[in-house]
Amino acid sequence: MSAKVLNDGFTEYLKKLEVTQDIKDLLEEARLKVKDALKKGIVKETLKKGNAVSPRFMRQGSAGYRTQNMPLNPPKQQVDFDYGCYLPLSYHKDGAEPEDAADDFFDMVDSILSPLAKQNDWTAKKGKKSYSLVLREDVHFDVPLYSVPDDEYKRIRDMRPANESVATGMFSDGADHEEPDATWDELPTKSIMLAYFDESGHYKWRASDPRKLNVYFMGKSDENRAIYRILKGWRDYNWQDGKAPSSIFMMSLAEAANERYEKTGFFSNIEEELVEVLKFIATTTLPIKESKVSVKNPADANDGIKCDADVYRKLKQHASGFTDALKAWCPLQNRCKRVVAHLGDRFPVIEENRTTNTIAPKPTSRAG
Repeated sequence: MSAKVLNDGFTEYLKKLEVTQDIKDLLEEARLKVKDALKKGIVKETLKKGNAVSPRFMRQGSAGYRTQNMPLNPPKQQVDFDYGCYLPLSYHKDGAEPEDAADDFFDMVDSILSPLAKQNDWTAKKGKKSYSLVLREDVHFDVPLYSVPDDEYKRIRDMRPANESVATGMFSDGADHEEPDATWDELPTKSIMLAYFDESGHYKWRASDPRKLNVYFMGKSDENRAIYRILKGWRDYNWQDGKAPSSIFMMSLAEAANERYEKTGFFSNIEEELVEVLKFIATTTLPIKESKVSVKNPADANDGIKCDADVYRKLKQHASGFTDALKAWCPLQNRCKRVVAHLGDRFPVIEENRTTNTIAPKPTSRAG
């Protein structure tokens, strides 16, 4: 059986991982409601202090990378949408200690989004790194909260989708129309601060710049995204309790693998690239510190993406077994069944006499 035919299976598998249109519509509706509520609410609350401030927004994570998958086992696995909310640093420095400012930011957002959640039958809560809204059992919407130096603040813009009409003015204030939207690569690299829940029982600030990873992964090809999404689907099937390696850790492993293997030539199809990525995971020993392993952040050589060491050891075992299944020399149906054992029944069992799919995954010209 040729690799090209097995790629037919991966093509169908990727289609089954696609987020359904009703979820896409739900997330876009939620995004507009959250944006409108926070714009109006924050302006109103900050005006009470004498200086009205309008927040700015940017979508982040898998929503920006276009690597979202349908969850296999909700509610422990969910479609997620990250929508960063940014305020200028001067607002947080205005008469408040840094710790109080972070707490106040979360409290203000809670006072605005909690009523919105009740109106829409969502579940709202303050999370460790973001304000979280569970829209339904298989979908959640996170709003990480950031502080940005004033001179950079005006350059932050939400990447407006086509269906949000600038002409209506329903969800955007006039300032958004005064200049073109900025791109991610125009944002600062070290000066963005994220509000997060500390062991002290309060929200504090820490440097956390989403820019680099967003720029890096947003620039990837559809072939790259296919590998990421297959890895995430494989991860979800093997960790149905939700306590799995993070998506960004899996994607960074793929990048580290491809950085090594691209030196020996380009991959001709998805199966070939996937095998090499899995072999890399199965055979690579990552440095351990404080019970966590770290793989290089592909967007920042000075940073690492972490994972629990025990989880990584389990991941290596799964990668070894999945590699063997893909490399097995046996009839097509048997090979497909071997893959099903690692991806679940969303991967099809293809019959021997099947005609090769003409819409097979395109060969990748860039491994990572």
